[in-house]
Amino acid sequence: MGIAKVNGINLSYDISGSGEPLLLIGGFGMTKEFWNMLVHPLSSCFQVIAYDNRGAGGSTVSTAPYTIEDMAGDAVGLIDALHMDSTHVFGVSMGGMIAQVLCANHPERIGKAILGCTSQGGIHAVSPASCITEAFGQAANPDLTPEEAARLIVPYLFSDTFINREKERVEAFIRLSVDHCMTPEGAGTQMHALARFNAEALPEKIHMPVLVVTGSDDLLIPPENSRILASRIPQASLEIIDGAGHNFFFEKPETTAGLVIEYLLERSQLSGDEKSSSGNGELTEIK
Repeated sequence: MGIAKVNGINLSYDISGSGEPLLLIGGFGMTKEFWNMLVHPLSSCFQVIAYDNRGAGGSTVSTAPYTIEDMAGDAVGLIDALHMDSTHVFGVSMGGMIAQVLCANHPERIGKAILGCTSQGGIHAVSPASCITEAFGQAANPDLTPEEAARLIVPYLFSDTFINREKERVEAFIRLSVDHCMTPEGAGTQMHALARFNAEALPEKIHMPVLVVTGSDDLLIPPENSRILASRIPQASLEIIDGAGHNFFFEKPETTAGLVIEYLLERSQLSGDEKSSSGNGELTEIK
């Protein structure tokens, strides 16, 4: 584990493997440990950097409000601190929002990008059902234990099939959530950034190849958000993983790793190959 001093804060990170760099950007409350099932297969082909966003894990918990743009600035600072000219990025949920800002505002630092289970925000974003929003609000109640809070939101993070058939893996996720839970301050400032995110003007400004991927059963950020993103980014393709929920990368790590590796190795931008378009919003469903 390393610590990088970035923008006046500390970012905790892990590096695995060798090859072209691939930066993993987690969602709300995620720490680098949530990527463990993907790091092993991905690090066989890439130098994988997983880190904790500010507010989570071993990184600084900022007391002042900040934005998704600030968190994208943290990612650029980490790229600088690790002496990388550029990197591929894979961001999920809130991490996909951070990645959008990176791609639009710092294109020279990004090779290819993968935007997972995410949204552009703004008035055209498709919101989850009100009962889901209410459940996440209840999970923020400080009177709940971390385990109680995790169990409250699990039904909205995973598909019913996964919850019913993979009980041991659901329990493993809950243990991760308890062991690496955020402080109330960390949760509050990350939520403040999420609530104010609006990147409706950004997709057309993203000109590197982008893979947009989501689960067909995502209740938290409905798949229509991914379809909107893929239709607006000039060099985007869309993959929908059939039967997977919001945390598709946790439910189906082998499928996810295979998609990422195939996509990034097809025409590696960091090796100097010419950029190629994979189509505007081309849809593939993965069983």
